[in-house]
Amino acid sequence: MKNRITLFFLLFIASSCQKEEFDILNLNNNQISALGHGGMGIGYTYPMNSFESILNCLNLGADGTEIDVQMTKDSVLVAFHDEYLENSTNFSGQIFNKKWNEISGAVYTDQPYTNYGLITLDEIFSNISNLTEYTFFLDCKNFNPDTSSAYLNTFNNALIKIIDKYNLENNTYIEFKRTDLIRSLKIIRPDLKIFVYKTFDLALELVNEFQLQGITISVDKISKDEVMKAHNNGTMVAVFNTHSKNRNIEAIEKNVDFIQSDKVKHLIKTLK
Repeated sequence: MKNRITLFFLLFIASSCQKEEFDILNLNNNQISALGHGGMGIGYTYPMNSFESILNCLNLGADGTEIDVQMTKDSVLVAFHDEYLENSTNFSGQIFNKKWNEISGAVYTDQPYTNYGLITLDEIFSNISNLTEYTFFLDCKNFNPDTSSAYLNTFNNALIKIIDKYNLENNTYIEFKRTDLIRSLKIIRPDLKIFVYKTFDLALELVNEFQLQGITISVDKISKDEVMKAHNNGTMVAVFNTHSKNRNIEAIEKNVDFIQSDKVKHLIKTLK
């Protein structure tokens, strides 16, 4: 009797450890790319968009990462999410109103993130080996209300400069909310890959209008049928707000192309 109980227990453990299989059908070679959300995501040991968080994400085996991007007054691209520096650092103000040398000493102050520094996109890419092996989503946080052609061209040229410097045109996707920036970049560099960040129906309209590569949307704001509709339109789908294991599974079951996850370890383990 004891041996049978032991055998049953071992069989139960083996079955519970068995990897779940998913029937993935999408535009990404029927594979889902596991990406970090600003590196390791919200609530991890390192602050989002810090070099430490991004490097840890890539070293774990992620296919790449999303990075939030803002531009300083002197056209330096900085990896930072919030509109105001004081939300999470020891500095204050908005990045677009500051020169890089005015904020380069900023460090994150939210516990337990103290003493991790603000960093530029150039510094991130210059310190990562084999860059072209990863997928990057650059989420452009254009809090600057300027709509002049001078601003649009300056921002997009700053992006182009970084992408060209590191030969990232084939493995980098640029995320925009602003239609004027999309229009400007399509004129300057129509070869670059753009995802639009809007509600589903509006995003699909803009994809068709500007011949964009994809849509970025919260996982809870798009259905499996809408993902299929996008795919039938030749449009890829990237989702975020996968801040739990269940949300990771939900995104996988919807057959999206890219998942920007706050639970990177779980997503990698589930997909690989």
